[in-house]
Amino acid sequence: MAVSALLLLLPASAALQGGHSIASEPLVVRTAAGVTIQLSVGSGGALVYTPDAFPTSGQTIISPGESVTIDITNLGSTPHTFTVSSLVNYTLPFSGNMNLTSTFLVTHPPFYTINIPGTPGTDVATASFNAPSVVGSYQFFCTEPGHFAAGMEGVMGVGITVGPPPPPPGIGLPVFIIAGVIVGLVILAIVLGFVVGKREGSKNEMPPERLGYSEMPPEAPSGKSPPSSR
Repeated sequence: MAVSALLLLLPASAALQGGHSIASEPLVVRTAAGVTIQLSVGSGGALVYTPDAFPTSGQTIISPGESVTIDITNLGSTPHTFTVSSLVNYTLPFSGNMNLTSTFLVTHPPFYTINIPGTPGTDVATASFNAPSVVGSYQFFCTEPGHFAAGMEGVMGVGITVGPPPPPPGIGLPVFIIAGVIVGLVILAIVLGFVVGKREGSKNEMPPERLGYSEMPPEAPSGKSPPSSR
């Protein structure tokens, strides 16, 4: 029963885990003014950035301090933000609590942020800034309520190429452990109920004479043989 319950939870966990994708075509190009990135958000109402990681292998490296231009296209009608963390090589954990994210941004003001209007179109926002001076990866995310918790984040590399950001959390191992414990407790309760019920039933069992059976003769004392009949 415990194994069956855990197997039932497995598809749900896989569905919630989700994932990120990286566009295969180069989206980072170098111009006379610096580096230009084409970024889109909200395709089909999804809370994602495309690409969610740049530059990846084979794309133009962003040099420390280099001028960066990001042309942002909104493919949906929901407003977003493009907010770059000021901490290098640090990933802010996913959280549905906006207070935690807000507290983080107060303690660590973003390196750069821009609002993305909720009007579909090409180049609805243009982010222009000089890349951080420290080589490493920098997380970017959306600060609109619930968007970051749903997985709307990415990573920008400075002086390096980067891979995809971690996926948003799914059901995870703790739920499997809790489910296993609950199923185990249910089975234990059933077994204990059966044992206790059997004992209580034996206490209330009627003696043979009450049921119409003749009383069994007493056993002969040990060490003495029964009298022989002649």
